[in-house]
Amino acid sequence: MSDLNRIDLNLLRVFDLLMLEGSVSRVAQKLHLSQSTISHALSRLRRQFNDDLFIPVYGGMAPTEQAKLISPLVRQAMLLLEQSINSTPVFEPAQSRARFRLAGGDYVELVLLPVLMERIAQQAPEIKFEIEGLKATDYARELESGAIDLVIGFETLGRLAKSLKTASIMTEQLVVIAPEPIDNVQGVIAVDSIESLKFIYPSSWGHSQALLDEWCQQQGVERHIAIKTSGFVAVPVLMEKFGLVTALPSAIARYYQQQFGFMYYPIASGELTYRHLLTWHPLRDKDPSLVWLKQQIIKAAEIIESQDTAL
Repeated sequence: MSDLNRIDLNLLRVFDLLMLEGSVSRVAQKLHLSQSTISHALSRLRRQFNDDLFIPVYGGMAPTEQAKLISPLVRQAMLLLEQSINSTPVFEPAQSRARFRLAGGDYVELVLLPVLMERIAQQAPEIKFEIEGLKATDYARELESGAIDLVIGFETLGRLAKSLKTASIMTEQLVVIAPEPIDNVQGVIAVDSIESLKFIYPSSWGHSQALLDEWCQQQGVERHIAIKTSGFVAVPVLMEKFGLVTALPSAIARYYQQQFGFMYYPIASGELTYRHLLTWHPLRDKDPSLVWLKQQIIKAAEIIESQDTAL
């Protein structure tokens, strides 16, 4: 071969078919080209390989010894190329030992992860997860580099890069949680009852708190914030000890109810709802392992949403 870099893949396709068909006319028919085009391609092949390659004989074209020598290699190369084009990557969860890195708040660990892990344990027992808290970043670099596989956060995080891809996985209502029944409240909390309550403001749930603050401002209601915490762990103890309330997503309310016996009340407004978003990088849009994981997260979110029957 005189110069590999100058070989046209189309020429190799013609060579391969000439070996199989032994006829310029039949190759032309298969490729939907004219006989003159195939003849021109053969002339280029002869120059590239410095050999006649195919000799006219009665009934067609016969390969030279040089053509016979290189034919198996060309055939193998064409088969590999066809396989690479036509093959679809496959992810086998049952055999996988993948480690996925997710960015999400306390909500992910408390509510989503237990349901997700129950599904994962049945389908992919060797898969592992690493969860880190949400940070002040647009996550473009982290997702592109693979440092993070997926981000799970509130609809209006406001920091995610516009180049990233997102999917809504769940819609939730904001509710008020109390350690004891709230006096004079039956079913839902009316607007005028908000001012009589003393709230804990958990900063790690910034979006839900900002949502309620904005709504209270629109309603002309001032919320009494008794304590602002820097984290989440102390919130239930403080609520129980001092009779405080807090406002959090409905799934967290169910968690409080199950773990501590707390009460929860919807707020008399259809506006206090928001979506959770699943975010990933376009480069991995068709990554089979990530496609599978996203499906599992969406299914887990559907289970959590279906449990929200009391609201």
